[in-house]
Amino acid sequence: MTPNQINLWLEIQRRQMAALERIAEALDRLAPNTAPNYQRSIEDFKHFDWASINATVERSDQYGAAIVNWRGYQFIRRSPSNKFGEAIWFSRCVGKGDDGENKYERLVTFKPLSKKEVEPIPEKVGKFLA
Repeated sequence: MTPNQINLWLEIQRRQMAALERIAEALDRLAPNTAPNYQRSIEDFKHFDWASINATVERSDQYGAAIVNWRGYQFIRRSPSNKFGEAIWFSRCVGKGDDGENKYERLVTFKPLSKKEVEPIPEKVGKFLA
């Protein structure tokens, strides 16, 4: 390769890298940044694998995780004794609502899971599963 060809190749590589960086930034802006509110059984809380949801434990106590970090945000453990019943969840305040009250988003909720009976799959659907 001649020096001109090398310089041209390097310039093309630089432009491609800049374009990829712009695409990555655009995708980051488009991606929903709200916490997913995963649902898990309350029995899973004590030994939950936080890495499975890309979170890390920042602080623990005798009950387990107390503060976790997800995508750079801190989520605090909550388990009030009120209308929410038997549950543990990790949430963070995301601002104020129109009514002036704090708005929260949940990362994960641990609660007793429903033991309801599942409905049978209809024959017309079941034929696709055979």
